[in-house]
Amino acid sequence: MAIYNMFDERVDKFNEENETKRLAELFAKSNADDVEWESYSMAEIQKLLSVTAEEALKLINSGLFKTYRAGNEYRASKKSVQENRKIIKAMLTYQNNKTMTVPDVMRILGLGKTATYRLINQCRFKTYLVFGKMRVDVDSFEEWYAGQFHYKKVNGERPGKKYGKTISPLTVAKVLGIPRSTANDLMNDGIVEFIWVENKRRIIQESFEKWYSSQSKYTKIMEIEEVENYVD
Repeated sequence: MAIYNMFDERVDKFNEENETKRLAELFAKSNADDVEWESYSMAEIQKLLSVTAEEALKLINSGLFKTYRAGNEYRASKKSVQENRKIIKAMLTYQNNKTMTVPDVMRILGLGKTATYRLINQCRFKTYLVFGKMRVDVDSFEEWYAGQFHYKKVNGERPGKKYGKTISPLTVAKVLGIPRSTANDLMNDGIVEFIWVENKRRIIQESFEKWYSSQSKYTKIMEIEEVENYVD
């Protein structure tokens, strides 16, 4: 008859649990060593990719790399970093050469933050999130700028280039020192050619100059460039 010994069972269970715990700790230590050996720290990523500490952190948190936790920091798998290096390089190149920040747009147009974000929210031009920050596509911004007359760059570059050289009736009135209604009559009577832009008429500058040279009633008191204050 076998005798059941509760004490022996407890000892065996204790030994089994201790062995399991020891193996787990050994595996964890070995795994941690491997992680450190096969991964990059945030500082190493910063140096390797020539990015700021903030950008390196955002890259690690972006899900682009396979990451591990080693102590109190997250590390990125070397393999995943190398595999995505071309993507990151393209992203950085695009950030530096093809996009600009929202403060850049504010500075270029001389607008406040609210007015600038209003333009962005109206989808006047393309925007992207690069490293978690909104950036404006330069080409789409320039295309938008060339197709409107309401906003003007601080440096005086002429807007509306998409429509060639055109001037507003108000500009004509200031150049000739006449009422705006008289400038409107030049269009109404078919004396000068004009186009419609955003439901407003704009006089074709070449047509205006041709008419001006053919008459002697009106004399310019200002030049168009002085009135519109642009750099062409």
